[in-house]
Amino acid sequence: MKEIIINQPHLQSFGQKCGSAFMALVSWLLWLYFLWPLLTLAGWLMGLKSLSDEIRWFGGYKTLLELLALYGEIVLAIALFWLCWTLLLSWRHSVVAPKRTAPVTDQQLAVAFKVDLAGLGQARTGKKLTVHFDEQAGITAIRHD
Repeated sequence: MKEIIINQPHLQSFGQKCGSAFMALVSWLLWLYFLWPLLTLAGWLMGLKSLSDEIRWFGGYKTLLELLALYGEIVLAIALFWLCWTLLLSWRHSVVAPKRTAPVTDQQLAVAFKVDLAGLGQARTGKKLTVHFDEQAGITAIRHD
């Protein structure tokens, strides 16, 4: 199957690459942090000595269940905060009217995408269009079907 999304990571800026790597790292660390009690419980049930000592040191099975309940409450609180934040932002952005920008002319589009003006007109009137890209995400050919 052909990819629908153009995957060109070399076109990302250094800041975008760093931000993406940082978010991935934080996400994996959060998963590990929240799954650690379950992994500890599984190791204890399988009889691993070091995890059994950790269970006893923290107060046994009941304390672990209390921590799991606390983790569940934290996840719920984060989800509620995220929901409220999303609703607030959507309300705020619906109230603020977007800035009007000058309309883009066909000549500007043709120059920006490095296609000829006639091909742009044909692409606009066609029902089905196939666009071919090179390795730098530049348009190499437009096929009208």
